[in-house]
This record gives sequence, C-alpha cells and structure tokens, in this order.
Amino acid sequence: MLGRSEHRFHPINLIEVAPPGASRNVEAFVTRNPDTIHILTSSAAFQEVARWRGGCGPRASVAKVASLLVHEEWHLRNGADERGAYSAQLVALAAMGFDEQTTVYGGVKKSMLHRLQRPKQVARLGDSSGQR
Repeated sequence: MLGRSEHRFHPINLIEVAPPGASRNVEAFVTRNPDTIHILTSSAAFQEVARWRGGCGPRASVAKVASLLVHEEWHLRNGADERGAYSAQLVALAAMGFDEQTTVYGGVKKSMLHRLQRPKQVARLGDSSGQR
C-alpha cells in the first residue's frame, strides 16, 4: 500500500507481547542498536490482516498497519517527536485514500491529539497505536 518494497524499510520484527514499560495500547514501537520497527501481532489491525484470506480484504486494517510502519520509521529517522511522526502517519493514510471522514484516519488523529496533550515524558518506546 505504501508503494515501496520491504528493502526500503528498517528491519521489521513481529512480536506478540509488548515489552514491560510499553503504553497500554501500543501497536508498534522502535528500538535502537540495531534500528528496528516492532509490530505487535496481537493488535486488532494486525489480527484482522492476519485472518484475511483473499477477496476485498480489510483495506482499512492493511492501511493502519502500513501507517504504523511510516510512524515508526519517522521516529528512527527523525527522533522522538510525536507530532512529526503522527503527521507522517496521517499523510500516508491520506495518500492511501483515507481522509478525515474514515474511521482509521479519525482514530489516528484522535490518538495524536490525545498524545500531544499528555505531559512530556521520557520516551522509552514509540507508540502509534491509534488508541491511547
């Protein structure tokens, strides 16, 4: 959906359980040394994609997972700033045909607004869940 191959991303690791200290609703996060994007396979979006067996498919869930990659990749390239990472995620969703009227875009935007209203905390793990 993003129009590029997996070779153009940082390494992606699929994990079932978030590590200690992760946000309650985390769906993805990054680690350094080596720079890696971790996607939680227990997230609702990932589970819907995993159950897909062809046909029209869960386009919104595929877009959500793709946008998580964009969000976390932004962190690896640019640092901990959540406003920039969420902005990149929303631009990616818009490029995939999801606007403010869609549930997936609206959920990510709601998460961004909620995250940006929280007091600054030491960033331990990136979080682009779409729900906080």
